[in-house]
Amino acid sequence: MYENQTVEAVKARILSAIREDQGLSSMAGGFADGVSGPVAEEISRVYQALSAVPSMLFVDESSGGYIDLVGRQYYNITRRSGTRAYCDISFTGTPGLTIPAGTAFLTAGGLSFTLMAQVVLGDAGTGSGRLEAAQVGSVYNVEAGTISRMYVNLPGLTGYRNEAAEGGTDEESDAALLARIQERVQRPPTSGNGYQYRQWALEVPGVGNAKVVELPDGPGTVSVTLVDSNYEPPAEEIVTAVDDHIGEERPIGAAVTVAAAKRLDVTVAATVTLAPGADRTAVETAFRAGLEEHCHSLIDGKFSAVYYDPDEDLPYTMLYNRVLAILLNLPGVENFSALTVNGGMEDLTIQKDEIPVLGEVVVS
Repeated sequence: MYENQTVEAVKARILSAIREDQGLSSMAGGFADGVSGPVAEEISRVYQALSAVPSMLFVDESSGGYIDLVGRQYYNITRRSGTRAYCDISFTGTPGLTIPAGTAFLTAGGLSFTLMAQVVLGDAGTGSGRLEAAQVGSVYNVEAGTISRMYVNLPGLTGYRNEAAEGGTDEESDAALLARIQERVQRPPTSGNGYQYRQWALEVPGVGNAKVVELPDGPGTVSVTLVDSNYEPPAEEIVTAVDDHIGEERPIGAAVTVAAAKRLDVTVAATVTLAPGADRTAVETAFRAGLEEHCHSLIDGKFSAVYYDPDEDLPYTMLYNRVLAILLNLPGVENFSALTVNGGMEDLTIQKDEIPVLGEVVVS
């Protein structure tokens, strides 16, 4: 915007304003020329700094650190940190063997988990414990059976198997932080209204969205249903953290119920005619990406709301024709002969506290 306000351009304007009838000269090497140079340099720096002002005053996803600055200074909103994943693990080995707290286990890819509490194997040589991810992040939400190594092998421990890990989330993105700031401006939270309960829930790390229903069971009651930042049902630790935080902030006398959204697995199968040269695997990958985006938009539409009347909180729908449109608009797809969503060829009804989570997607 101010690229043309260079030191040379500013200095030329200063010198052009000098009046020789007042005893000054704009000639190169003269007094005015020497004095105007440093002044022009400082003025030029001010002009260049002005380019950042729109990002400071009108933040968007490209504003970078200014999003945090505006959120913190004007709305007391700070970026949510990520959360750690947790999983259960079962052990087999010598009866009476003690597995110390802090024992480290790893996946084949090097993701590290530590045992949270000491485990002593029983008379049958079995026991169970709980692992915590070494760091925050959704990458630690590993599948069952994928933890296969230890930093230091423990004599007497003959086997172990983990359950699927959950609860790991990434640091809040610029887009999510910006959305919270914009919501604060457009929907002011005040006096324990529904938007204030939603604000309290969204302040907790790991929460991606929160649906609030006012008066679900009559006066003095509020319900909050949570989705994590991975568009999955949140882990128990996240639900508990939200419940505790709202308990500290809520008005006296309000009875608040905090719960995780229920998971509705969605499987999609399609039989298509591909264009010459199209790759089936690439089409399947693109189809999955389009379906995930659609599931996320459905969740955002349902769980970004505050319902004043519980009768307004109704089931919602994944339209069959919308899924078909995603398929037919993929590069490389010429036609289809079959498409099923959860085994059917009709709209999929999603209950009010459920979220669609994409499972198997097959293109043949």
